[in-house]
Amino acid sequence: MRFLWKDLRYRRWRAVLTVAGVASLSMMILLFGGIMRGLRWQAHHFVDSTDADVWISRERSGGVFVGFTLLNSETVVPAVSGVGGPRILNIDEKDGHRGVYPFIFAPSRPTIRKKNMEQEVKAVVVGYRAGKLGGPKRSEIARGRMFQSSKEYAPGRDIPMECVVDDSLGLEIGELVEVGGYELRVVGIVEGMMFVFDTPLIFTDINVARRVALEDVIYVNTFLVKADEEDGAADLAGVLSEGLLGVDVHTTEETIGNILKNYVDEPMRGVQFLRILLWIASALIVGMISYVTTFEKTREIGVMKAVGADNGYVMRLILNQIGLMSVLGVLLAVALAYAAVPFFPIFVLINPTEACVVSGVSLAVCLLGGWFAARRAARVDPMIAFRGEV
Repeated sequence: MRFLWKDLRYRRWRAVLTVAGVASLSMMILLFGGIMRGLRWQAHHFVDSTDADVWISRERSGGVFVGFTLLNSETVVPAVSGVGGPRILNIDEKDGHRGVYPFIFAPSRPTIRKKNMEQEVKAVVVGYRAGKLGGPKRSEIARGRMFQSSKEYAPGRDIPMECVVDDSLGLEIGELVEVGGYELRVVGIVEGMMFVFDTPLIFTDINVARRVALEDVIYVNTFLVKADEEDGAADLAGVLSEGLLGVDVHTTEETIGNILKNYVDEPMRGVQFLRILLWIASALIVGMISYVTTFEKTREIGVMKAVGADNGYVMRLILNQIGLMSVLGVLLAVALAYAAVPFFPIFVLINPTEACVVSGVSLAVCLLGGWFAARRAARVDPMIAFRGEV
């Protein structure tokens, strides 16, 4: 151990370089994994927040989040209620729709108006009935109030053009946001309600969403259904699939799976490959630095072997040195990754378990790279080392 510490002090800058290299690469591996976990969390969080069990969209449209789908409320709601029967939970007995609610999800480019400044941003307009399936409840509003509900749909009817927005848009109560040529007044703020890739959500009444996103038509993107707890979503989805024509029926889990497949897994496939390359790079960097360092001290290794040190002792000495630098690099990587999360341009969610796994794999890869250098050092012949022929 004394030789190990003396050698580290003597070659301290190379040790610092090794630790910094391992830390940088491991930090990027953690952040890439955190980005993918963040995307998955956002998909789950938004869909789960709708409180729906079954999603109904037009047949072969791919669903509301993947393709373009339009359905007519006047034909779909009675059909779903008739086929579903007692399997559909009656959320509000005063509403005769028996737990079947229209829903609009429309990506848009709204314009934010603040004082004398206008800014076009990326967002999604979410239309639903206040207090029903599809969006935040009144208790989930962080500041302000819920938007006013409109009466039954009628084209051209005056309706309250109000909305509730996610706080990431930077809007305050009373400010305006223009969507589809209409100005919506912000009456409430929610927190953490974003779609994948940090896309803020603008929640508004279903009829307001019809007007600003679908040009004031009776159609909606999809219908949300709440299943009777005794039967479950899968059973209800099966009954509706068999009894309804011209529509696709998906459970919430299937809907989340479609989002992850189209927005996360396929687009981020290159990131997964890049993480593998980073691990390989970590092994190569540590291996090259360790090899060069070992090559420079072959005389010292030759002296140790000449006075009785065996190959096992030499390998343990080199591996201990590499292991120490790798551990320091991995610990530094975890600290830097967590410190960088608040400043990252998109949502990053680093799971402690994943951090431990990445740290363990990074450490193993670094030790594997150092093992080849240790083998090279252990095979040094003392006489050849003394003559400087290594």
